[in-house]
Amino acid sequence: MNKLAIVSSYSDSCGNAAFTKVLHDSIENATGAEVDVLELDLKLLQSSNPLIRKKADVHIAALAEQLREYDLVNIQLEAGLYGTMPGDIINRTKKLFQANRNTTITFHSPRLMEATSAGTRAALKQIASFKIKSGLKELIGSKFKNVHIRINRAMLKNAIANQARIIVHTNRAARQIEQLFDYGNVSVHPLKIVPTDFQPDTSVLQRVREQLSLEATDKLVGMFGYISAYKGHTDALKAMRFLPKNYKLLIFGRQHPQTLKSDGKMDVYLNELITTVSKDKILKDRVFFMGELNDDDFLQMAAGIDIAWLPYYENGQDGSGIASICLDACRRTLCSSSFAFDELFKLIPYNNYLRFDIGNFLEMASKTEMLMRREPPVGGNVVSHYSLATQAAVYIEEIAMVEQMPNQAAIKATQRT
Repeated sequence: MNKLAIVSSYSDSCGNAAFTKVLHDSIENATGAEVDVLELDLKLLQSSNPLIRKKADVHIAALAEQLREYDLVNIQLEAGLYGTMPGDIINRTKKLFQANRNTTITFHSPRLMEATSAGTRAALKQIASFKIKSGLKELIGSKFKNVHIRINRAMLKNAIANQARIIVHTNRAARQIEQLFDYGNVSVHPLKIVPTDFQPDTSVLQRVREQLSLEATDKLVGMFGYISAYKGHTDALKAMRFLPKNYKLLIFGRQHPQTLKSDGKMDVYLNELITTVSKDKILKDRVFFMGELNDDDFLQMAAGIDIAWLPYYENGQDGSGIASICLDACRRTLCSSSFAFDELFKLIPYNNYLRFDIGNFLEMASKTEMLMRREPPVGGNVVSHYSLATQAAVYIEEIAMVEQMPNQAAIKATQRT
């Protein structure tokens, strides 16, 4: 029996861990291969303490040694999983890339090209106008923002040096890898998390309605995932002020574990949201922080609410597990004009969404009411060949090729006789 190892976070609460669980099960179900998850110790890897960083390097070396025993290895790659220092991230992932010649690497956010952002253009204009000090300050700030791009490029170079097959979620990402590195061993598959045979269960939604004393006429808007600034919660609160009173916003999720402070002080962004809701008479009885959901309840709530909001800002993200779940499971989805959504809709022709300009909360409100006047699509949100099964097939291409080789050899031997 073929053995596959997936290197990822697993027991921790994060998007990579949730996706890895789905991937593990779908590969085993589709192929019968034995799949092991070699779990990253995030407490070690994400520490900046010099002594703990050395322990983290030992942890990576032990993982690399284990990987040599497998027929196929997949590495789930988000830079932040492997460290906080750029050098640590690059060196640790390089060791893992080199451990097994049959390795695939899933780049979840392959941000490789710096955009000439509005901030950079403003800085250059200031320098051109002899406002040197303020212009340089702006320019240096934009350079720091691009550190993750330099890390990604270094990791990708190391992956290519080992001839690893790269898995990405959009054609744009594959195109950039080919353009920048002249490398074509890249597979494209959008993130898939919701099973094809998923059946909604209204009991989860009904329980939430009862717990919040919501009326049957209330329209439920949902936001899911970690509470981070790029998710656009501040715009969501502004949009709620322009919707009828029977619209209620349920925010599912919690602050990111990396923002937790040992002194007990609240994350600045989360504190701003709570302060806004608690002091605003229009919002305080209409916005509910619901906390984190387990995977099953997440799917059921996504399927049960009236509309999901994805007001994401542009941050170079290439794939979103939250977006995949909402678009597959929700009856209606309102999403921003982020490039990531542009690329997703080129691959999958969803029919249950509308889009709005990033940050335009007035458009959010009006498009929400427009969507609510639509009946949910009959027969599902999409007709697409992408599924958990096709996703699993992408991850085991090398195994399929190895299994075919003996058969081909036997055929040739028969022909010779």
